Amino acid sequence: MGWRKLTEQEETTLPQARLGGLLLAAVVAASLLCLVELAGLIFALDRLLEIGSRYTVAVTFGGLLSLVFVVMTLLRIPQTPIVISAGLVLWILYRGGVGISYGAVAHWPLVVDMLGEFILAAGFCGYMAGGLRPNAYYRRRIPSV
Repeated sequence: MGWRKLTEQEETTLPQARLGGLLLAAVVAASLLCLVELAGLIFALDRLLEIGSRYTVAVTFGGLLSLVFVVMTLLRIPQTPIVISAGLVLWILYRGGVGISYGAVAHWPLVVDMLGEFILAAGFCGYMAGGLRPNAYYRRRIPSV
């Protein structure tokens, strides 16, 4: 599929060029994740530290990735889809590696969780790469006819 740049008129009138739809839902969910993590750090840091350093890294990375996604989206940075997709895959690989390092058979539910997250990540990455709204919003382009 080819892409063309939005005209100035399209940038102001095309609904897909504004933050909305599934992209807005992802930003709201990421913001909620940031708020929950911040509340957890303030009110129950000990619970995070109890789960061990490997999971603490994963939880912290997930929260920071969500914050980066929200900020990059609000700033309309064109590299957002690539950066966040790569970060999401890296986060899942790390979490999967942690689960497997504790014993893949003993922790098979974590392996199932990781594989499920890969399926969800594939959908997210595909949407961010080829979806009309992410391309119109971040990259200011739409499919050429």
